[in-house]
Amino acid sequence: MEVEFSVQMTTSKLYDFNLQHSYKKPVSIMATALGVVFIFLFANYLKWYYLAGGILLIVYLPISLLRSSFMKVKMIDFFREPVTYLLNDEGITVKAQGEEQTIPWENCTKACNTRQSYFVYTGKNSAFIFPKKDMGDKTGDVLMMINTHMDPKSVKIKFGGL
Repeated sequence: MEVEFSVQMTTSKLYDFNLQHSYKKPVSIMATALGVVFIFLFANYLKWYYLAGGILLIVYLPISLLRSSFMKVKMIDFFREPVTYLLNDEGITVKAQGEEQTIPWENCTKACNTRQSYFVYTGKNSAFIFPKKDMGDKTGDVLMMINTHMDPKSVKIKFGGL
């Protein structure tokens, strides 16, 4: 079985990945929790620095990720043209800018999703981004390929978002 589809990267698609990836890290979760604590402290003591600290801790990461996503989509040549993905028994083949590279399934370390996209990680900070809108009616086939070729322990896909 083979599944082929193309993805045109946009700021919102990259931002979705960056949010999902960043908020799974303990430091991001702790910073957000500390921001909430500061907001509660402001409610109790009405000190402006609690409010400022809380807002900064809660709002900084999403805004910086949005800015980073915007800049990457605009500056990186790889994102300017659609990228074609071919999933087959050998792995995931990426076709972009006249070049082609196949990543074997053994190199795929984790798969997860958000409401907008599926992500197949090939390293600690790198992943293929498969937006649902770009996959269209091939979403089920893509999920079947992921579930067939990856270790079930590394597939953390929630199916409620189909």
